[in-house]
Amino acid sequence: MLFILINSCILATLASFTSLCAQRQLNNQLPWSPKRSFCDHCHHTLCWWQLIPLLGFVLQLGRCHWCNERISLFFPLSELIIVLVTIKSYTHFWYSNLIITCVLLSLLYLSTTDFIAQVIYPAALIGLFPLTLILPQQHFSIINITIELIIISAFIFSLQTITKGLGTGDIEFILATDLIWHWEATAQIVLIGCLLTLIPAVIKKDRKLPLVPGLALGFILRLLFCPY
Repeated sequence: MLFILINSCILATLASFTSLCAQRQLNNQLPWSPKRSFCDHCHHTLCWWQLIPLLGFVLQLGRCHWCNERISLFFPLSELIIVLVTIKSYTHFWYSNLIITCVLLSLLYLSTTDFIAQVIYPAALIGLFPLTLILPQQHFSIINITIELIIISAFIFSLQTITKGLGTGDIEFILATDLIWHWEATAQIVLIGCLLTLIPAVIKKDRKLPLVPGLALGFILRLLFCPY
């Protein structure tokens, strides 16, 4: 029990730091500069207790302590999901735990940048590929993989041209997913991601919503129910 508690605190801290790095990259800042975090609305420097992952959100009742501006649920929910999924997928093999943590934090990074600015950094997709080291080995020839990528790419770009709904980042994420899990799992992840994005899209009809957070959740659900 004590180990789970300590592990949860570490994971929540890593998730919070990952979101911070993503936000600062969008602002062309370094992870360690500026030295202190501040409210995005009133720019007041945050106190230490406001920076505690999950607990800081609860203590402030979901609003900035200084300006009373609502804090987005995206960040505490992301931290909570990272903690719960990592604990759920915990194994006795340290390298598997390390890989799962790396994949989840990469998904969080991609989701954060897409949620805030509707953009992803392709380099962050590299953090997903270590997952192939612990997935069941599948035998595919280079020719089959190439044909599959061509077909999926043609379908995605056609869909993007017709609907104007997919962005470049969404396409890059889907293609990376296909390289890791191939077309059947990719289709499942895309379906789940679209369904999860559809719910807030119906509520907020006048707003263009990012798809990558939904795809990331689909990726996580596939990870939970796929043996490795």
